[in-house]
Amino acid sequence: VVDGKIDHVDIGDLTYIDVYQCPNLKELPNWLNVTLVNIFECPGLTELPNWPNVQRVICTMNTGLTELPNWQNVTSVFCDDCPMLAELPNWPNVEKIRCAGCIRLKELPNWKNVTTVICDDCPMLEELPNWTNVELVSCIRCILLRKLPNWQNVNNVFCDDCTMLEELPNWTNVEMVSCNRCILLRKLPRWQMIERAHARGCPGLVYAALVVLIQSEFLLDDLKKECILW
Repeated sequence: VVDGKIDHVDIGDLTYIDVYQCPNLKELPNWLNVTLVNIFECPGLTELPNWPNVQRVICTMNTGLTELPNWQNVTSVFCDDCPMLAELPNWPNVEKIRCAGCIRLKELPNWKNVTTVICDDCPMLEELPNWTNVELVSCIRCILLRKLPNWQNVNNVFCDDCTMLEELPNWTNVEMVSCNRCILLRKLPRWQMIERAHARGCPGLVYAALVVLIQSEFLLDDLKKECILW
């Protein structure tokens, strides 16, 4: 690293870059062939290049990053614990997103191809988009969320400690729901495909909610053990 930059050596057809704990690094080159970038704990970086062929970016715990480029070919972005990020681009091909601990995010784009979103510990998020193809959503401790969209293809939802949530949708294909300590919940929908549900510490739920979750292969006692609702 020279003057806060990686020296422009010939990297040829190098496709994978790993930059780890470089506190003085302020700028990265616009590598044309790179497809996977892993950047960890580089607090001097405030922005990243618009790499044309990058497919996967891991840029966790980079406390100086204020924005990310609109990478056209990226399919996975992990940007956990980047507290200065205030928004994320509407990446056209992204499928997996992790932005846990991005405490300034107030909204997320309606990514059309996304299947997995993990946005735990984003206390400024007030709502989530109705992602068409999402299968797994984790929004644990998103304390301003009052409701969740009726995602038609979602299989797994983790919304523990969302203390403002008042209701949950009747997701058509959901199999696993965890909503522990959602203290304002009053009832649970009749999810047709449910296999496991966890709702401990939800004092507003009535006992009848248990019956909604019973499938033919479960006995009530077994359900109480696996799906405790208070």
